[in-house]
Amino acid sequence: MQLKADETHRSIYRYFKNKANSLEGEPTPLLKKYRQDQQRYARREFQKSSVSQLYDSIDSSDIIYLGDFHTFDQSTRNLERIIRILAKSDYQFAIGVEFIHINHQFYIDSYLKGAITELEFLESINYKNSWRFPWTFYKIFFDLAKEHNISIIALNTKGNLENRDKKAAKKIASYHKENPEQKLLILFGELHIVPNKLPQKVFDLANKDIVQTIIHQNTDEVYWKLVETNKLRSDQIVKYNMREFVLVNSPPWLKYESQIYWYEHLADDPEFDIHEYIIETGTLKFSDNIIDNFAYFCHEINNTLNLDIPIGEIEDFRIFDQQSLKRVKNTISKLKSKKAVGFYNKLLEHGKTFKLPCKKAYYCSSYSINRISYLAGIHIHQSKLKIPEKEIVGFFNKRDRTNLFVYLVHNYISAYFCSKLFNPYRKCNMYKDFQYMARHNKQVKKTDKMVFKACLKLCNKRVNVNEELKGLNLYQLHKTSRKVSHMLADIIFDYYFAPNRIEYKDVYRLVASDDYSNENYQSLLNEIGNLVEIKKLKKREF
Repeated sequence: MQLKADETHRSIYRYFKNKANSLEGEPTPLLKKYRQDQQRYARREFQKSSVSQLYDSIDSSDIIYLGDFHTFDQSTRNLERIIRILAKSDYQFAIGVEFIHINHQFYIDSYLKGAITELEFLESINYKNSWRFPWTFYKIFFDLAKEHNISIIALNTKGNLENRDKKAAKKIASYHKENPEQKLLILFGELHIVPNKLPQKVFDLANKDIVQTIIHQNTDEVYWKLVETNKLRSDQIVKYNMREFVLVNSPPWLKYESQIYWYEHLADDPEFDIHEYIIETGTLKFSDNIIDNFAYFCHEINNTLNLDIPIGEIEDFRIFDQQSLKRVKNTISKLKSKKAVGFYNKLLEHGKTFKLPCKKAYYCSSYSINRISYLAGIHIHQSKLKIPEKEIVGFFNKRDRTNLFVYLVHNYISAYFCSKLFNPYRKCNMYKDFQYMARHNKQVKKTDKMVFKACLKLCNKRVNVNEELKGLNLYQLHKTSRKVSHMLADIIFDYYFAPNRIEYKDVYRLVASDDYSNENYQSLLNEIGNLVEIKKLKKREF
């Protein structure tokens, strides 16, 4: 099974990387050289490292470089984590950013002081034309800078890659000389932070010895080397040496998926509106290739899991998005159950991805691998079982909620498991998280605490499902079923894609069933409980 999964992942990787490259067009000779250098350095021998080793290096460094894949928000999230940790430790530090031209330093300072608004700032630096990558990826740095009184230094210039490196290096070296007591965190494109590029130029310009740490992120070569040596784990840190690390917390094909999305919808959008861009999260449009991508994911799932679903069944589906809201609402309004109507409208209002209450129709509020593969998992499940829709809608009117809950659990286990085929780094709440949210986290709403308490009770092997769901409305039941399902699917994934483990079908037989009884759910818990002590499971942390 592990070999089959690796083949699937390589297929997905090639699919998205080739598509991203085709959209990019022919790279310049200098860009080709930069990429070759990155690949050459990435192929060096590395060894296992840890969070403590990484932060020891950061602690003793003057300058820290973090590679940015501009269309992929995971790149900037890791810098956010580092900033928060340094801010808590009362370090003196500044942040250097590639995405603003050095001529616009005045506007950065004015915005941080509150002298100009966010919109005025973005218009002043001409963000719409000068950078174009989602502002929401970078906005958090300015929020943190305001909160902790951190300086942000502009590092971008015009010219080719090499000239931009030289000018950025000069700015970094100059700032360090003038502010030797401050650390500098540098967020720059991943091709620029290869040791012989920007870091070397800064070192050569410094008037004294400086200590630098380089942090690469999700490099293709490291990921596949870990796969080949069977050392790939969730959220890893490896090192080339004590001053150069690689964070591995996402499969590389997600980078290229984000790049495709950017090329298709943001790079050349003539209707680009900076006002809209500020309030949106980057998912402004639905992918034009959604049908092909959805079908591709479904076929990969079917082949990887050896489910033998006929092609005709797999390709029998309809996908709706925000542009079809009127049609989706009309479909929902025709349901005979008022409770079902209210439930599906609630999912719609909250921007959830779900199966519509009609034959093999699905709603996806925005495009991403996680969402589409999640829906593909539900579609595969539905295609395998061929469940009568009238029977499912009837569950909403029953006083006993067991059937509805177990039906949703079956669907969501399949959905989450299949989504992890495409993104093994997906994370979800585990049992210890349920405990913390239910008992200790003051920021959690009372209604959500009810959900987490229900999740805890529903992890007991001798559970009475209907009894534990009392007091929850239908939407809370849905949230509870998702959280429990995701945890169970996460366990199954880890065990059934490890070497020498039992086949996925041995547990899937309990999910691929039209038995939605309390007994079926208990059997599922018992089967998974034989693999791991559920109550000891903690959320994986980076």
